[in-house]
Formats: sequence, structure tokens, C-alpha cells
Amino acid sequence: MMRKSQKRLLFLCARRSVRELMAASLLAAQAHVEWDIWIAPIRVVEADVALARRVLEEVDVPFTASLQIAEPSFHLFWDEGIVLCSGAADQ
Repeated sequence: MMRKSQKRLLFLCARRSVRELMAASLLAAQAHVEWDIWIAPIRVVEADVALARRVLEEVDVPFTASLQIAEPSFHLFWDEGIVLCSGAADQ
């Protein structure tokens, strides 16, 4: 549940990969009180999720699996948005 002092933040990956989950988990571990964190729907590839979990465990960051998921649309709003992409996004 969002608190009044929180700002809404959307992570969006150009390739709809686990980058969103990793970025959201990293932020939640550092500043979870300040942000109401959302991600766009991703293509779940279990091997990628398992790798993301292992990477986060190595730096003692809990994998945040209970994020709010929303497809960006006109009726939703966020105070900030972060687009994660790679050079291969146009493939």
C-alpha cells in the first residue's frame, strides 16, 4: 500500500527482461520507504529469474517478487520512470 510521502516509480525494460526485477529489487533494498515501486510486465524466463536471484544474493539484496505490475496506460501515472535498455533492443 502506498503511503502519502511515497512517490510512484515505474521501471520499464525495452526488452521486457528481468532487468526490471533486478533494478526494482536493488531500489527496494535501499529506499523502499520512499518509493511505491512498479514494473511493466516481463517475459518470464525461469533461467533468467534464477540468475537474477543468484546475482542479488551475492550482494545481499533480497529478490523482490511481490512488485506491483502494470502495463503503462493513460489512466495510470508515475512520478518517475526509468527505462532500462540494451544495445540489442532493436532486434
